[in-house]
Amino acid sequence: MTPQQLAFFRSYIRRWANTLYEHGSIDWTTCGGLQSFCQGPDAKPTARELFSRKEATSTDGKLRFRLRPLREITGGTFNLIEVAFSGARPWPARTCFVGHRFIPSLKNTLRWNLRHVLDAFNIDPKWSGHDLSARQIFEDIVRRIGGADFCVFDNRATLGRPNVYIEAAIAHALKKPFLFFHFTPTAKRSKPVIPTDLAHTIRLPYKSYRQLFAELYFRLPSFIDENLK
Repeated sequence: MTPQQLAFFRSYIRRWANTLYEHGSIDWTTCGGLQSFCQGPDAKPTARELFSRKEATSTDGKLRFRLRPLREITGGTFNLIEVAFSGARPWPARTCFVGHRFIPSLKNTLRWNLRHVLDAFNIDPKWSGHDLSARQIFEDIVRRIGGADFCVFDNRATLGRPNVYIEAAIAHALKKPFLFFHFTPTAKRSKPVIPTDLAHTIRLPYKSYRQLFAELYFRLPSFIDENLK
């Protein structure tokens, strides 16, 4: 294990704890315990085990960790650390409809990453179809959105291709909770614009998948608690 890996582990768990506390998923005592763990001597052997075996348990047995390898669309990989309290009840099985631009680069990265993150919460993703202009596919998408517990939409590469916004509007009309991944590239000419009617939705702005999927992982517990009871 490198010093960089240990620093990443400490900062990741610290941010995870802070986010859960900010959104009401854990109390202050639990958050303080996690912060102490990050700074204490037990973090190093736990991180060493995690990076060598891809799974680890804290020395006191209270926390379980798992490395999930995610992908950037621009190439390369990065790690997401799945964290769970030992003995916690399993997440109920749920389904999530996912809408995005149907191109190979997104299928090979966005879908890979989403499956890893959603799997940690026992959520089964259901993917959108090819072409909303076909009536049969449109009706199938309406049915699948209506049958999902919630939806996720990503507007990357959607300039001139409004299908994702149509799907999000369907979810809004069906009163289905959803998260909207809002891609914010540096170049203004390639920056998607969210329609006014969807501006109030829960948005996760991002420039990279490393940023997006860490935020998604941290936010999902509170989103589930607030929307999927």
